[in-house]
Amino acid sequence: MSKRNPIRFTLLIWTTFLCLGCEAESEDFPILFKSSSKLLEPYGLCTHINRKGEGWEFDCKDKDMEMTREAGANFVRTDFDWGYCKPQEDKPFSFIHHQEMMNVVDSQHLKALGILSPVWNNRYTQWLDYVGMTVRTFKRQVKYWEVINEADRWHLRDSDFKPSDYVRIIRKAYPLIKKENKSAKVLFTSITDVRGNFFEEVLDSGVADCCDIMNFHLYVNLKTEPEYLFKYFKDAKSVMDKYGIRKPVWFTETGCTSAKGYADEDTQAKRLPRTFLISLACGMEKVFWYKTRAAERTDHFEDHFGIWHKNGSPKPAFYAYKTLTRMCPSGSTRPRIARLRDVYVAKWKDPASQNVTAIWTSKGECKIKFHAYQGKLYDLSGSQLTIDSDEILVTPSILYFVGKKSLIVNRFDE
Repeated sequence: MSKRNPIRFTLLIWTTFLCLGCEAESEDFPILFKSSSKLLEPYGLCTHINRKGEGWEFDCKDKDMEMTREAGANFVRTDFDWGYCKPQEDKPFSFIHHQEMMNVVDSQHLKALGILSPVWNNRYTQWLDYVGMTVRTFKRQVKYWEVINEADRWHLRDSDFKPSDYVRIIRKAYPLIKKENKSAKVLFTSITDVRGNFFEEVLDSGVADCCDIMNFHLYVNLKTEPEYLFKYFKDAKSVMDKYGIRKPVWFTETGCTSAKGYADEDTQAKRLPRTFLISLACGMEKVFWYKTRAAERTDHFEDHFGIWHKNGSPKPAFYAYKTLTRMCPSGSTRPRIARLRDVYVAKWKDPASQNVTAIWTSKGECKIKFHAYQGKLYDLSGSQLTIDSDEILVTPSILYFVGKKSLIVNRFDE
């Protein structure tokens, strides 16, 4: 193709996205994991409504869950901390605190992913009592249990913790959870380093049979743009394939802090929908963003992950989340994504069978021309834009095209 000619391509629905004269600069991203063809309640938010005190959400749990529902989330992920239910002297386990928490979750018609606390000081017998009592007590309200958060990082808190310790934990916990609630689903610990020794050592023990759902974490902070997830999930699949594991996969913690030196609030908002769409397109059944309310106690990066401020006012990321859940709600077909150069195009059908196309770049900007599109155009925050020409500027701030027919892109400006 002559360099003087524009690169022409057509975006088709669900099958081949790009018909290109320059294949080396294009890529179609496949679904990597065992997954449903349509999305089923895929949106989650992580919250600390389980914990009291400044910086935590228990004391503002009603507002926290109200805004979670308003954002369009289907699930919340929270800890069932040992410290709030453990026996005191001659008194038995008490779940009054956790029940109060779950009543608020129920009031907003949200579902819960519960995180079970880790074992402390090798007290396995007492820990198993805690697991059994917790699952039994919340049998009606909680159908999904994650056996310890980020066990592959637990050695940072307990230098003696080894992969074999997690093998012992999950082997004891899995049958106990099933005994107390046969319909419950057990999530593997959330893995943060898919190429780390911990992940392979644990899987090599055959312990993957002791879970129903695999589970990963990765944050899109600093220079880690959401598009890195394509490689991360591909690496995760490679390890799972090595051990013959074909299970549903959840992405239960991801996020971007808006702390100074990491990313501003606008960047946080831009990365959020791209993270969700990429994860869903790769086959994640559910994706959880960390987190609901920002603690904002200090300038530390941990205090600025929320999608709304400490006082409850929304950050741009809140509107980005709300727009995404409106554009691609539960019941939509699973997004498919293609790339040409640095432009990404995601396509799906919403439950009303409207075609939705999302377009963005991972960095920089690019002008595209499209063919006689008859539909509506929305920006990151859900504002409708006027389509007054056949040319538009694509940036890392996602654009949504919604209409009866799929968007056809005619040309990239050279």
